[in-house]
Amino acid sequence: MNTSQDSNEPITIFIASWGRPIYLWSCLDSLCRTIESPARVVLLDNAHPDPLIRQVIAGFERRELFAEVVRFSTNRFENITKAYEERLLDVGPWHVYMESDVVASCSHGCWLSEMYRIVQADPSIGMLGSLIDTHDFLDAEKAREIMSGDTHSAEFLAKLNSPERAFIGVPQWADESRDSFPTEPPCPIGNPPGRLMMLRTDIIREHGFQLDTPLAECFRKQGFRPAVTARVRHRHLSLLNVFDHTDYSQTNRDQFFTTHS
Repeated sequence: MNTSQDSNEPITIFIASWGRPIYLWSCLDSLCRTIESPARVVLLDNAHPDPLIRQVIAGFERRELFAEVVRFSTNRFENITKAYEERLLDVGPWHVYMESDVVASCSHGCWLSEMYRIVQADPSIGMLGSLIDTHDFLDAEKAREIMSGDTHSAEFLAKLNSPERAFIGVPQWADESRDSFPTEPPCPIGNPPGRLMMLRTDIIREHGFQLDTPLAECFRKQGFRPAVTARVRHRHLSLLNVFDHTDYSQTNRDQFFTTHS
C-alpha cells in the first residue's frame, strides 16, 4: 500500500482541545510559528465551560490557522473520538493527532515535515511520537512544597511517577544523530506519548480511536513499530498544572475519560 503523500498535499493535524485556555493558546501559537510545510489544522473543541476558550479560538480563526473548527454542545470524551474517526475518511495516508497542552519544536526546521521525512524513510514505523522536553519536570520535593505536603496531589499535578522522567539527563535518548528509536526495551516507555503522534491513517481507520498504549499494540499486531524521535521535541504543558491549575481534579479527569471511553 502506498503511504507516501504528494509534497504539496497538506497533512491533517487534529487537535483535541480539553480546556485550559493558556495552554491552548500556547499550542496554537506554536503551530502558527513553527509549521512551514502544507498542513490542515482541524480543531476539535470539546465545549469546555471556560469562556476564555472561545476567545482563544476566535483569535486563531482571525489568524486563519484552521481548516475546520468542530464545536460540540457538550463536554464529553466521545465527542472527540467520534468526530476524529469520521474525518479520517478525508485525510491522506498520514496524519497527526495532538492534544492542546503540547508545544512542538524542531531544531532541524519544520517539525511536521521532519516527522513525515522520518516515517517515509523507515516503512516499519506506523506510529511516531516525539521526545518530551524534560526541563518542565519539577523536582518532587518542590512539588510537594507547592502542594503544602499533599503527596497525592503533587504526584498527579507534577506527574512525579511518569515513566518519561527516565529520560532526564540520559543522553542516549536525546541523540539526534539517529532518526528515531523504537518504544521497546530498553526504552523506558512502551509507546509514544499520545499527546503528539504522526499516524498511519489506514490503521486508525481500521481500529478507531485508541488511547496510546492499546494503540501501540494495534500497530505491533499489524507489523509496525511504534517509535519516538528526538529530532522533534515537545513541551507537555500539563506538567505545569502544579503551578497554574492547583485545583485540577484527578478524580474528575479520570471519570471523564473512563465514563465515555
